[in-house]
Amino acid sequence: MSEDRTQPYGHSADRRPAARRRTTLNTTVTDPIRGTSEPDRYWTTTNLGEACPDVMSPMCWSVWEESAELGWLYSMYALGVIPKRRVTVSPDVNDRGLSCFYGRQALNVDAIRRIMADLPGVDGDDFERDLMGSVRPDAPQYKGSLTRVPALLVRAPYALLRTGKRLRDRHDVIYKKWTATVFGPPGALRDQPIDRLVAGREAFKQIFKVHCVVRFIFQGGQSAVTGVAEKAGGQALAVELLSGVGDVNETRMADDLWRLGQGQLTEELFMRSWGYHGPNEGNPFTTVWRENPAPIRALAAATAQRGERPSDRAAQAQAAGLRAEQRLLAATPAVQRPAVRWLVARMRNIVRTLQIGKAGYLMALDLTRHAAREVGAQLVENGVLHSVDDVFMFTIEECQALVRGAVPNPREIVEVRRANRAEYKAMVLPLAFTGMPIPVERESEQSGVGIEFSGAASGGAAVEGRARLVLDPAEDVELEEGDILVCRFTDPSWAPLMTLAEALVIDIGGSASHGAVVARELGIPYVIGTEKGTRTVHEGDRILVDGGNNLVRVLHRAADTAERPAAV
Repeated sequence: MSEDRTQPYGHSADRRPAARRRTTLNTTVTDPIRGTSEPDRYWTTTNLGEACPDVMSPMCWSVWEESAELGWLYSMYALGVIPKRRVTVSPDVNDRGLSCFYGRQALNVDAIRRIMADLPGVDGDDFERDLMGSVRPDAPQYKGSLTRVPALLVRAPYALLRTGKRLRDRHDVIYKKWTATVFGPPGALRDQPIDRLVAGREAFKQIFKVHCVVRFIFQGGQSAVTGVAEKAGGQALAVELLSGVGDVNETRMADDLWRLGQGQLTEELFMRSWGYHGPNEGNPFTTVWRENPAPIRALAAATAQRGERPSDRAAQAQAAGLRAEQRLLAATPAVQRPAVRWLVARMRNIVRTLQIGKAGYLMALDLTRHAAREVGAQLVENGVLHSVDDVFMFTIEECQALVRGAVPNPREIVEVRRANRAEYKAMVLPLAFTGMPIPVERESEQSGVGIEFSGAASGGAAVEGRARLVLDPAEDVELEEGDILVCRFTDPSWAPLMTLAEALVIDIGGSASHGAVVARELGIPYVIGTEKGTRTVHEGDRILVDGGNNLVRVLHRAADTAERPAAV
């Protein structure tokens, strides 16, 4: 966030766009999470809600802003699509691949189309269709160039072979740093909290960019596996091939939770492995399990009551995946089988690596969370802030100024930005928009029994059950046998709850999303990317989830829907 240095920090000069200012107490306070756009820019919030759910705080955006932009650009460089000099954050937000509107991240579709056009065999329409499900009639067309082909032929294979190890190595370094920082003895840390806050963001930036490379490799590999599977047995076979890859972080966490509930694992050991998870964990302002273990204790008790251990369910899914591979190989010409076998094995390894990368960057975010709350505690002690979590209403750069005593109106800034964020949380943004988004009305679908809908990704068998609508990940929910979890999004912190569900219906996500990966690992039927599941299904409804046919159907409305929670 650039500031006019003739103005007090946190204030804005008159040359800033009026839409980014909110006046209170005769002064003007900037709003880093509101966003700005030229009127012809086309944006979408698709595929970003899972990584950083809920409305970000200014500190959250100051952690994500540069890291996310450099992450996707670095992945393009690592694969040879762009030269290294283009891995830089443009000073004009309209030229970036990502931005923030009312606290939600959004993709700049046209900016990404321009770069994707240089991928051989891919054009902007392909990218937009995969992302949005359709292509605008007036979508801008960018002519690709073959000048990057030599770089692609060299860099792409290198990235495919080496990036996984790089990501695992970075994960291990961050894990050691995380455990030493958050579980070390009091007073052992010698550096200042503000310096650790800056270092935490840098650690996140470095691992996130490598994670982005694996994420793009996954997309390409998934397309290849799907193509091979569809020729041999159809879309369902492709889903089964990516099921039960084994040793995925989230299934290990779910199994550790079962062990915790059985008394086979201590809470301390569980937290040293998984304590960086928690509701809306992609946002540094949230409270994770190591800070509040109450949700884990409740989930451990519920998991222990179930007869089936998560590792047993994962083993069954793994056996199904191996059977699918045998069917694929049997339907493949002998001369092609070694290549197909290698492709499937490589994709399974990429799935595991992708979850390791996610764990690494979530630990880096927790390092920023830990340092930020220490900075907040210092500022409260010095009388600068009223409460510790007020610190999340400032960007990291502003926190540095706060520590120096260079912000004359910190409590006013907190008041205005908290009010803004509360206003943004009440908004529903369209999935895609041109220029600044216009919030849409929040309405529930009123259709009754028999309504059907589908999603962007699905898999598994067909099951019926009672719908349990979970709109707040911090909500205390008890799933009974046969219950179907219906929610807006999932992140790794949802894995323990997902193990208790008979099936999953999720508004946000796709085949590479966390919910799909965990569902495939545990053999749970799922329909993901519905966009409207939480507005269509009522708490307590009897519903059918048919993963094989990508279908959700309301079979019977709950007798009392008056107390259905409002969508958020």
